[in-house]
Amino acid sequence: MKNKETVFVCSNCGNEFGKWMGQCSACGEWNSLKEVKSFSSSSSLSSKKIRHEKIEIQKIDKIEENKNIFSTGIFEFDRVLGKGIVRGSTVLFAGEPGIGKSTLLTQLVGNIGGLYVAGEESAEQIGLRVKRLGLNPNNFDILGTNLIDEVEEFLDRTTNLYKIAVVDSIQVMSVENATGVIGSVGQIKESTFRLIQIAKKKGITIFIVGHVTKDGDIAGPKLLEHMVDTVLYFEGEKNGELRILRTTKNRFGATDEVGVFKMEENGLKEVRGDEINLTGDNKEKMGSAITMVMEGARPMMLEVQALVVESFAPMPKRVFSGIDYNRGQLMIAIAQKNLGIPLYKYDVFVSVTGGIKIEETGADLAVLAAMWSSYKEKPLQILTPGKPVSPLNKGRSLLVYIGEVSLLGEVKKVKNWERRKKEAERMGRVVVEMENVRELKN
Repeated sequence: MKNKETVFVCSNCGNEFGKWMGQCSACGEWNSLKEVKSFSSSSSLSSKKIRHEKIEIQKIDKIEENKNIFSTGIFEFDRVLGKGIVRGSTVLFAGEPGIGKSTLLTQLVGNIGGLYVAGEESAEQIGLRVKRLGLNPNNFDILGTNLIDEVEEFLDRTTNLYKIAVVDSIQVMSVENATGVIGSVGQIKESTFRLIQIAKKKGITIFIVGHVTKDGDIAGPKLLEHMVDTVLYFEGEKNGELRILRTTKNRFGATDEVGVFKMEENGLKEVRGDEINLTGDNKEKMGSAITMVMEGARPMMLEVQALVVESFAPMPKRVFSGIDYNRGQLMIAIAQKNLGIPLYKYDVFVSVTGGIKIEETGADLAVLAAMWSSYKEKPLQILTPGKPVSPLNKGRSLLVYIGEVSLLGEVKKVKNWERRKKEAERMGRVVVEMENVRELKN
């Protein structure tokens, strides 16, 4: 006989508590405990399940690595995963709505062949996308269901038929015996756990699509990221062309690699390093500064644009796109202190071209240089090594600003400085070297 119990589950970390509290003692989040109903068996003997499968021990020296890893057929995808897809692993694939998650995974299944579990879309919708992308329809088997039990039952009947399976998405999947409605903490946790068991038992790599919250985190309990083997984020501006695939967790490879894709009419096209151009033309522009950032192990040249205009509101506006808001506020304070710009009465708008989000401090100097250029209403100086500076000089080179700026206005070299400098010089640019941001006045 099962007894119904009431427990309180944290929607942020997934920990359970016997009573409600205003703050979760595990993760520190406020007002995150939700009441759910759980079922516990009164007899421990009745809850035990007899295993009929024979348990076998595996020797590491008999495991062949090459048979357990296979390519996605997409070079940038393989770069992020490491050597490729590891058989029997689970990958949590997250991103904002409309960013291209389903498109990329559809192209993945089109290359390898596999099962597409359609929890949100119908088979007709997926079929239209397959035709639009020009993929082989024979590589797709579509299972339209929202029940994990039906997925497991289907895979039991088709043993060793698929290498990969895509579950789109985990927020709409459910397990019959789990507590809560579809999308609740209990259902998401139990559904993910069952999928992990299926992947290991069947030797199938399962890609689990997850939605993100307004803060950019994966919706659902944080425990999901600890359960799976790999966590991938697909990001970029919806209106922009470029998409960045990055990993925050990878049990089989490094987490410092990124994949770059471009959204086109026929789907996502992978972009190599020498094809990336996010700096526009080679003309000097007011309020613009060029910087070199590291996206994983790849140097990438970006353009930072700033607009500094007089404000007529009691509180000047501060708008930052592509850089952290708090970091942008810090740059404004440093500019006001060291460059003498009275930004307390100016609106400041800063944007990074290409829809790239800069998460490092190597672009600090470029942000300050762009704000200084916009305030002075003059483009940044054009430098030609060994020749006098002249606007008519055809051999001129745009300056590149790389460096972390401290609270005292000191410019510090960042990680992979020499590699960034060599890449800038290879593209015909000149890296500005200075010790203090006050040198921008010169």
